[in-house]
Amino acid sequence: MTDWKPYAAALADELTRAGVLTPQWRPAFTHVPRHLFVPEFYTSDDELVSGTDPAQHDRWLTAVYSDTSLTTQLRTAPGTDLLWPTSSSTRPSLMAHMLDLLDVTDGHRVLEIGTGTGFNAGLLSHRLGDAHVTSIDIDPTLVETARRRLTALGHQPHLATGDGANGVPARAPYDRIIATCAVPTIPRNWITQLADGGLIVADVRGELASSLIVAHKNTPHSVTGQFLPAPGHFMWLRAKADNPLRDGGELAATYDFTSPQTDTTTVPLSAFDDNNFRFVLELAVPGLGPIGRTLRNGDGVFVTANDASWVEIKPGNGAGSTVLHGGPRPIWPRIADAWQRWNELGRPDRARFGLTADDDGNQHAWLDHEDQPIHLQLG
Repeated sequence: MTDWKPYAAALADELTRAGVLTPQWRPAFTHVPRHLFVPEFYTSDDELVSGTDPAQHDRWLTAVYSDTSLTTQLRTAPGTDLLWPTSSSTRPSLMAHMLDLLDVTDGHRVLEIGTGTGFNAGLLSHRLGDAHVTSIDIDPTLVETARRRLTALGHQPHLATGDGANGVPARAPYDRIIATCAVPTIPRNWITQLADGGLIVADVRGELASSLIVAHKNTPHSVTGQFLPAPGHFMWLRAKADNPLRDGGELAATYDFTSPQTDTTTVPLSAFDDNNFRFVLELAVPGLGPIGRTLRNGDGVFVTANDASWVEIKPGNGAGSTVLHGGPRPIWPRIADAWQRWNELGRPDRARFGLTADDDGNQHAWLDHEDQPIHLQLG
């Protein structure tokens, strides 16, 4: 094995120059070997690159110690031959940024949601000590593999297998919770298990937008925080270990395009390319899927939802666009209302929005200040 330490030091230098790796986290990034946690990875073409293959060794090592996210596990969705990534080693710059946002001090107890390869748990253990680190993952294979890797380095944090949305109540309370997987909302159990004055660093996302949030527990039963400009784009928190889909079910039903409703709109098609509007749209209309630019009949916008509801917006001749929509849920009125509300608010960017959530499962979005709620329905 080529000496990995110069590679780790070079990566740490790069992250330091980028302003994301702070002095308190640099020792962890230079002493915890990422290659031990990523012995192989998949390319975007699903090619497996392994460190045990002499012909691939240099390519593998260079990739492992670069600022790149690396897919480490693929699974097939039920009833299809489509592969989904179900575990990865996160881009080191994003890891460093989130660990800095975690704002830990000696003695803090941390819960990590999404053990994955175990690398982040290794960084946390190096900084805080094994006894202060708890990590959970839905996949028992990932957990046991991470346990072996961490043990080989002399670390034994508490690793658990289960639904990350439930947290690990037996080890609570936690001073900090960090989620290395994406969630559409902040789970109520995280709030319950968070110590007063603690904070959560998570990626709150849907199919349209992703935003990191640092949510502080300022009351015994709720957390609040402002969205950050930086996205996370993490893999979803999953419901089942053997299913790559986040809800543990099957792909959405076929869209029914018969007997659509028809409307007209002045919402410009370009609005659906605006990241800030997409962020607001995701808050206002939970469950939206990817937005496409190719329709069955010509150019325009095709909006989908996870329950097979759909909207087609076709460009008009100057008087507005034609809207066709159908499916079990009337999502078009909600989309149009979100556009109107965003414009009334002056088209604010996502960094002006915040979120408050409580341990009864309630949550609301706000603009600039927590006492300035916005009238968007959250899922």
